[in-house]
Amino acid sequence: MTLWILGDQLNHAAVEQLAPRRVLLVEAYELGRTPPMHPQKLVLFFSAMRHFAEELRAGGREVIYLQAETLAEALEQFFQAYPGETLAQMQPADFGFAERAKALVEGRGGLYRLLPNRLWLLQPEEFDRWAGSRQTYRLEYFYRFMRQRTGYLMQKGQPVGGAWNYDAENRKAPPPGYRPPAPLRFAPDALTQGAIETVKARFQGHFGALEGFEWPVTRQQALEALEDFVQKRLAAFGPYQDALVEQSWSLHHSLLSPALNLGLLHPAEVVERALAEYEKGGVPLASIEGFVRQVMGWREYIYHVYRREMPGLLRANQLAAQAPLPPLFWGAPTRMRCLSTVITRVRARGYAHHIERLMVLANFALLYGVEPQALNAWFVAAFVDSADWVMVPNVLGMGVFASPILSSKPYAASGKYIARMGNHCQHCAFKVSETLGEQACPFNSLYWDFMARHRALLEGNPRLAVLYRSWDRRQPQEQRAIRHRAESLRQGIAQGEV
Repeated sequence: MTLWILGDQLNHAAVEQLAPRRVLLVEAYELGRTPPMHPQKLVLFFSAMRHFAEELRAGGREVIYLQAETLAEALEQFFQAYPGETLAQMQPADFGFAERAKALVEGRGGLYRLLPNRLWLLQPEEFDRWAGSRQTYRLEYFYRFMRQRTGYLMQKGQPVGGAWNYDAENRKAPPPGYRPPAPLRFAPDALTQGAIETVKARFQGHFGALEGFEWPVTRQQALEALEDFVQKRLAAFGPYQDALVEQSWSLHHSLLSPALNLGLLHPAEVVERALAEYEKGGVPLASIEGFVRQVMGWREYIYHVYRREMPGLLRANQLAAQAPLPPLFWGAPTRMRCLSTVITRVRARGYAHHIERLMVLANFALLYGVEPQALNAWFVAAFVDSADWVMVPNVLGMGVFASPILSSKPYAASGKYIARMGNHCQHCAFKVSETLGEQACPFNSLYWDFMARHRALLEGNPRLAVLYRSWDRRQPQEQRAIRHRAESLRQGIAQGEV
C-alpha cells in the first residue's frame, strides 16, 4: 500500500499511525490555477510539501514526490512504475476530490482506498449523530456539545466561570496608538526559495504579492508559531479579537490557520497548549474561551456543515445577488479606507483576520449585491489559509447570507459598526456620521437600501423588527434619497470611481 498524502494532510503522527510501505506526494500545478491562487499560498503549499517529504525521507520513509501539470499526468507516472498498486488516502476535506481521485487511480489500473482523516477533532459519524436530521445548524449548540465531549474548560459538568461564552467582553476597540506584539515570522530557507522560483516560473498574473513570504512551512516552525502566540498574544486575544485598526495587521490573532489547514498542527494540540498556558494564570477566561471556540467550535463546525450540505451550499443564492465583483477587490483604488486597507493587506500577505473578512469584505459585498459564487472564488484565490471547505460556509453561509443554513439573519452593518470597532473612519475621505451627500460613508446608504430591498425576506425576524421600525419613521422623500444614493454608489463602484 502507498499512502497518497495531500498538501493539507502534512501530519507526521498520521503517517506513523498508518505505517505505509511508501508515501506519495504530488505537486499538480492545475490545482493552483482554478481559481488562480495567491502566490504566497502556492509557495506555502509547495514549500510545506517539499519539507515534509524531506523529513519523511530523513526518518527512513520511502517517498515518491511527483511534479506535473495535472494530477492525471502525475498518476500516469506513478502507475507506470507501480502497476496495480493500492493508493490509500485519508478522506480529503474538499467536496468531490475523493471521487475524482478514485476515477483517476482506477482509470490507470490501480486500487483506491479511503481512510479516516484523523486531523479533525470530530469524525463525520460523530457529527452526524449530533446533528441528526436538523435543517439548520447553530454554533452555540455544537460548541456546548464539543465542550462537554472534550472536557475543555469544563468543571463538574459545567462551564468554567459559569458561562459558555464571553462575547460581550471580547468586542473592545484598543486605545489610540495601541501596538500589539509583533508575531514571529520565518525567513525562507533554500527549499522555500525553490518554491518561490517555481511560482515565479509557472504562475503569472495572480492576485497577490510574492515578495515578503514569512509563513511557517515545517512542523517545527508551526510549533514555534504556536508557542509565540500563547506566550505573547493569547492573553489579550479576547478583548481585541474583533478590532479593526490600521496600525496592526495581526493584532493578537494566532495566525495559525495556515499551519492547521496544512496539517502541521493538530487542533487538539493547539487547544491543549493554550489551555496549559491558561492554567498557569495570567490569561483571562474570556481570552482562552474565545480562542478555544474558534478552533474547537467554529473550525470543526464549518467543516462538518460543509461536508453535509455540499454541493447545494455552493450554489445557494437566496438573495438573488447578481453583481460582478467590483474592481476594488482586485486592487483598484477606492477612497473607502477600511476596504482599501484590508485589501492591501490581503494582497501583501494573503491574510486578513476574521472580522476584516466578515464585517468589511463580506459585509460590503453583501450590501453591494455581489454574486455569492464570485465572492467565494475571490476568497479562495486571495487567502493563504483558503480551502473550499473553509470558504464556502464562511462566505456563502455567513458572509453574504446566500443560505440560511448557518445564520437566521445577515451579518449586515452600516459604517457605524466599523467606526465603533476601530480607527479606519478617522482618516477616511467619507464621513461615517452621514448617510446622504457626496461625502457620506457608502456603507450607510448601501445598508439601508439592502434592508429595504430584502424586507420581504427579513422583516419576519424579530431581531430586525426595531430596524424596520426605524426605517418606517423616515419620510418617504428621505427613503427615496437614500436608495437613490445607494444606486448611484453601486454604479460608481462598478466603474472603480468610489
